[in-house]
Amino acid sequence: MERINIDDLSDNIVKQIKQIEQTSNKKVEVYSDFEDQSILTLDQASHTTDDTTIKVEITNEKFASFVLLHELYHIQLELSDQPKIYTAVTSGQNDVDGRILSTANSIFETLEHSLIIEKQLDDGSFDAETKEAYLAGIEKTLNPNVQIDAANMTFFRALILFDAVIFGKKRGDAEWKRNYTDAFKFVDKAVNIADKNDLTVPFEFRRALVNILDAYNDLIISNGYESMNYHEYLSITPVVSKHQLRLSLNQVYQIKHSVFKMRDTREDAFPLLAINDGQSVAALGFDVNKVNPEFYKEFYRQSVEETFEANNIDYVIR
Repeated sequence: MERINIDDLSDNIVKQIKQIEQTSNKKVEVYSDFEDQSILTLDQASHTTDDTTIKVEITNEKFASFVLLHELYHIQLELSDQPKIYTAVTSGQNDVDGRILSTANSIFETLEHSLIIEKQLDDGSFDAETKEAYLAGIEKTLNPNVQIDAANMTFFRALILFDAVIFGKKRGDAEWKRNYTDAFKFVDKAVNIADKNDLTVPFEFRRALVNILDAYNDLIISNGYESMNYHEYLSITPVVSKHQLRLSLNQVYQIKHSVFKMRDTREDAFPLLAINDGQSVAALGFDVNKVNPEFYKEFYRQSVEETFEANNIDYVIR
């Protein structure tokens, strides 16, 4: 892995790096670990963050500027007040946890791609050559050389095609819809939800995310598989009005004794679910021996703001 001198990068890349450094108060370091890539995908750059540094690594040499800018735009969104996905619970099974998180993160990143594609069209980094390579990568990804049952292939293709339609600007693609009919039962719903919401507005981004997760979960259930339980497993940053912050907790949220356990203690988890959409905003760890009707009655008397502050729940003002 080789560190790249920032001064050797394009003016636009340097501009994005400086904005990130100013917003985050961290130093951005860029490294190359180029591989012999046969296709272009959107995961050929990644980043890690610690207390002082954001480290970005790129693996595609031919499209290095494109994948680097793409990752920098993801970092900028990460630093914004856009709602985020958290999880503090576990099913106790690594494969189940991984499946829930990977599918949710895929949907989350596709929503970010709705915003990032506009930036990369504007800055010219997603040009005709890059788009051709990206779509060629999608076609290859849609038909992996692995043995997988039909339902799971549909689940996999649904996520790939949702991203391709959004980032590749391929809405209404007749060939994909004809070739992957089952996957498009989800894709059409998801794209419609994304397009109906202004994803630059935190409340609408969150609403779109929750509704698309529900649509994907419906696809899973309709094929005879167990629900992904996104509502309880994931906590998504709440977006609330100042009026809602002043309300008593029971007017806006309800506590549910979950089937999941707290990841850090393996004790019972109690998700705090929004009444309007049923989505968790945090997982609370109570002593199950002390949870009784009196406990709930007292806890629900708090205001929403008091509850958020006492339990370190990040939130965004609507």
